[in-house]
Amino acid sequence: MKILQLHADFIEYKPIKKEIPSAEEAKTESVREEEIVVLFTAVEEGDDGETAKRAVAEAKEFLGKLRVNKLMIYPFAHLSQSLAKPSDARPVLQNMFEEARAKGIEVRKAPFGWNKALQVKVKGHPLAEMSRSYSRSDQKQVAAPPHPERGRRERSAEELLSRMKKVEHTGLPKDDHRTIGEKLDLFSFYEPSPSMPYWHDKGLTLKNLLIETIRREIKKRGYVEISTALLANVDLWKVSGHFEHYIDNMFTTKLRAEDEETFGFKPMNCPSTILYYMSRKWSYRDLPLRVADFDLLFRKELSGVVTGLFRVKSFTQDDAHIFCTDEQVGDELKALIDLVDYLYGIFKLEYYPKVSTMPEEHMGSEEQWKRATEILTEALKSKGIKPVIKEKEGAFYGPKIDIDVRDSVGRAWQLATIQLDYQLPQRFRLTYVGADGHEHTPVIIHRVIYGSLERFIGILLEHYKGNLPAWISPVQVRVLSLSDEHKKRGEDVLEGLKVAGLRADGDFESATISYKVRNAQLQKIPYVIVIGEKEVESESLSVRTRDGKVREGVRLDDFVREVGERTSKFE
Repeated sequence: MKILQLHADFIEYKPIKKEIPSAEEAKTESVREEEIVVLFTAVEEGDDGETAKRAVAEAKEFLGKLRVNKLMIYPFAHLSQSLAKPSDARPVLQNMFEEARAKGIEVRKAPFGWNKALQVKVKGHPLAEMSRSYSRSDQKQVAAPPHPERGRRERSAEELLSRMKKVEHTGLPKDDHRTIGEKLDLFSFYEPSPSMPYWHDKGLTLKNLLIETIRREIKKRGYVEISTALLANVDLWKVSGHFEHYIDNMFTTKLRAEDEETFGFKPMNCPSTILYYMSRKWSYRDLPLRVADFDLLFRKELSGVVTGLFRVKSFTQDDAHIFCTDEQVGDELKALIDLVDYLYGIFKLEYYPKVSTMPEEHMGSEEQWKRATEILTEALKSKGIKPVIKEKEGAFYGPKIDIDVRDSVGRAWQLATIQLDYQLPQRFRLTYVGADGHEHTPVIIHRVIYGSLERFIGILLEHYKGNLPAWISPVQVRVLSLSDEHKKRGEDVLEGLKVAGLRADGDFESATISYKVRNAQLQKIPYVIVIGEKEVESESLSVRTRDGKVREGVRLDDFVREVGERTSKFE
């Protein structure tokens, strides 16, 4: 059994059409439940009443932690590829319902076997989204399971190659970022690496341009940049507290099948950055220490919740951790708000901060949390921002500022986060030598501005409908020749553009100019230069912009200067 467990502000669904003949009877009316825990549930082969009891028992414990007593069991086949037959799945779901009711839970059950229109708003605290997996074999397993590849029939080369498929995204709207990414040749997904994007050269160019933009900015602001190991013993996350709260969302492995120790691919950078801090002794004169890290991260998301670039299993954050004294916290927070304002201003994204307070599951005293929350709130108020307060949605180690942005069609996305942490420095026994010569405990500020680069790029593609500004367009200029006679001049112009530092390519194939122009337009290239007889004779350019405007007789130096100026203004 696979379960995605969500603590939701609300869930609303409407049965639309029976998906299977044996679907339960249901009214085709909208159903809405608020302040509820939802179990999106896929019943698998071999699941039975005992599996149902274990799932409900753990859900009951989770409800107790949240002080919530309302539960919805929602059949959701997309979580598994080893589904039980409908005739076997329905009794298991009914067992879950009856078991929950017997435990005194206020339980609901969405109808089985229907296509349903669905809307759910998930809370933002650390425990709001958790995945669970249950099977009968879990109950009596004693010996370590055999290695999955041992004893398996050797596949032929043809069988292996048949599994190397590209994941096709069909039937999507034209403005969906997956559709745009395909047309612009930015990225793709493949079955051997589920929900892990493969960046093509143009997509990686876009990603690197975004990274370099914030990298230049944070260097001005005194950051250092590090890179740490992607794999670490899970003991690291036991010290940080993430093991208790996050292990189900981590990819773990053993270096050898017979080893006892377990390692994890890092899902976040904070514990590794703390190890960097522990590499030497620090003085109050060294603080604030601002440490950036753009390493790849991995999180085990269930297949039913990943969506293109918006939610993936491998991703990069513009991550940073600031180690500072208690007295420096206020100024550091204000500087981070300025950084958010600067970066989002580049993309003309409106943003809305909210302060998330102490969740039920947390480390540290209530007094410490109250003080930290007040510091975050005052930092925003000092910038003339009145934040929305989100009760009980902070990280387990500290309160945070979460920042939503709105895109060109008015959708809200949570991107940046600024978290104030007094707990991890204590758990790792971090110190610095103060002006008094004694050791003191620093404060850590965790922060991302873009958030996940993958999600940010997905948002940008839909925000701009693929018409990326020239400064981040993977190809800024395309040079076209009117005929083979003009190819040599076109190649010379292309070389000049590249020498000047512009991202340019050329299309000198034997095809009509209208076909070449159309192809460049479909690829959303900001500038198209056409070289014909007139341009060869006058050593000038015919420049067509993406909006269809054409200018004749443009000098190469003037064009390079124009694009450079627009790029410097992030246009």
